[in-house]
Amino acid sequence: MIRNQKGFTLIELVIIIVIIGILAAVAIPKYIDLTQGAADGTARGILGALRSANSLFFAQNLIGGTNGGYPMTSVVNNAQIQGATVGTPATSSVTVVVSGYTYTFTFVTSPVVPTTIGAIGESTKTTW
Repeated sequence: MIRNQKGFTLIELVIIIVIIGILAAVAIPKYIDLTQGAADGTARGILGALRSANSLFFAQNLIGGTNGGYPMTSVVNNAQIQGATVGTPATSSVTVVVSGYTYTFTFVTSPVVPTTIGAIGESTKTTW
């Protein structure tokens, strides 16, 4: 007498578990790379915001006749950075944390109105 049995055999369940394990082993490193890339993209956006705020602050001081240098604090306050944790700006640098990754933005060239606009770069990413 053959009964009508339903369900999976032990071999089928083991094969499914092995396939899921292989997929997880491939997906986890790709996910980690994806989060690093997303944080880098956000940091590039913050760098763009800082550079734009620096240009605007330099132009504002130039038009207003305010000569001399200005600190990174002025640039950060005008950048309106969102989506990241911004540390307390020092005179020439600021540290920003994006999704657990830390970036330090510094004045590469110190700003002096009216002669030199400050250039801002990221200290660990030389290609930015």
